[in-house]
Amino acid sequence: MMEPIQPIAKDLLHEKVSDAIISYIYRNGLKIGDKLPGERQLAQELMVGRNSVRLGLCQLEEAGIIERLVGKGAFVRREVNADSIQLRLARVNYQDLLEIKISVERLAIQRAVERASDQQIAHLKGIAQQLCAMADEGRFSVQLDREFHIALLECGGSSTLTQLVLSLIDSLNSFTKILGNVSDIWVKTIPFHMDIVKALEQRQTSYAVAAHEYIYRYDLEVLNDLAEKEIQ
Repeated sequence: MMEPIQPIAKDLLHEKVSDAIISYIYRNGLKIGDKLPGERQLAQELMVGRNSVRLGLCQLEEAGIIERLVGKGAFVRREVNADSIQLRLARVNYQDLLEIKISVERLAIQRAVERASDQQIAHLKGIAQQLCAMADEGRFSVQLDREFHIALLECGGSSTLTQLVLSLIDSLNSFTKILGNVSDIWVKTIPFHMDIVKALEQRQTSYAVAAHEYIYRYDLEVLNDLAEKEIQ
C-alpha cells in the first residue's frame, strides 16, 4: 500500500506542494523513472489548486528531482534520501528564522537611531572597526559580529527586543555545520555594519535601514548556497 500524500496549509503553497511531493517520493521509496500521481489527483489530495501544483512541480523540475513529459506526466528523475530531506528542512527553517530576525532587528535599529547615546555609538563603532580590520584580511568573526549586534540592540533600549533577536541569531548560528564555510559571503556584509554606525551618528533612520537591507541580501546568498547543496 502506498502512503497517502498529506494535505498542507494554504500559505506559500507552491513551496509546500514541492515539500509534500518530495516527502511522498521519499516515504514511498520511489525510484528513478517512477511516475507521480497526476496534477488533478495531487490537487485533490493536497487540497490546493492545480496552479499551485504546477508551480510546485516546476520547482522540482528545475531542481532536477523530477521530469515532466508532455502528455505522459511527471516522473522521478533523482532519488530522494534522508540527507536531502534534512537539508531541505534546514533551508526552510533557516529562511523562516532569518525573516523573523530581519523584521525584529529592523525595529530595533529604528529605536537605536532615536535613543542611542554617544557613548553607546562609540562602543558600537569600535566593534565595527575591529570587524572591518578582520574583513580587510578576508576574515570574519561570528563572535565579534554577535557582539556588534548586542551593542546595536542595547542602543535601542529594549531588553525584550534584545533577547528576542539574540535568540534568533544564536538559532541561525546553530546551522553553521550545515552551512559550511560561508565566511566569504559574511565578510561582504561588514562595510554595511559601519554604515549602520554612521547612520546612528547622523540620526538617519532611512540610512540605517538601507544598510541593514544590504546585509539581509547577503544573508540570502547563504540561503542560495543551501539550495544549491540541496539539489546536488
